[in-house]
Amino acid sequence: MPDLFYFLENVYRLKRTPRAGFWYYGVRDPETVADHIFGVAILTYVFCHHLNSEQKMELNIEKALKMAIIHELGEALIGDLHLESRKYLGKCVEEGERKAFSEMAESLPENLKEEVKNLYEEFEKGETPEAMLVRSLDKVDLLLQAYVYEKSGYRNLDKFFGEKKNFEFIERIPQIREFIAEMKNRREK
Repeated sequence: MPDLFYFLENVYRLKRTPRAGFWYYGVRDPETVADHIFGVAILTYVFCHHLNSEQKMELNIEKALKMAIIHELGEALIGDLHLESRKYLGKCVEEGERKAFSEMAESLPENLKEEVKNLYEEFEKGETPEAMLVRSLDKVDLLLQAYVYEKSGYRNLDKFFGEKKNFEFIERIPQIREFIAEMKNRREK
């Protein structure tokens, strides 16, 4: 029997789990992981719509939105780890997130469990157009939030914009690359 309360109680932890990278670099009361998921979902909706209508792509918006919503659920059990800590922990972080995600998914009804696990694996592999898009928007949200924090007076956030890993998937999608270039131009003004 699925235990939806176990799943949902853990998901709701994300509403109070701070994004560690911003905290690490001095942002008081940084956004939560749930805030980040919301940002990625909004970006996914907007960019999918734009790419499908303006660029004549055929992205599955529903699938991409589902990926955006579930992509960080493992952090409900392990927390959010900033890039500096990830350097030392390496693959342990990915393995821990995968294990935590899987444990949470096990508490879902069978048909939903399989769909969620498949979406998570697809996101992690980053090979389909939807997965590449959501993976890139995961980083766009990070950079956009850093940009917003800078506009409100925070400093020392250059590390986010200089980290090559943040641009791995962004570089694959020209329209998102252009969006980030515009953000960089606005930062310099």
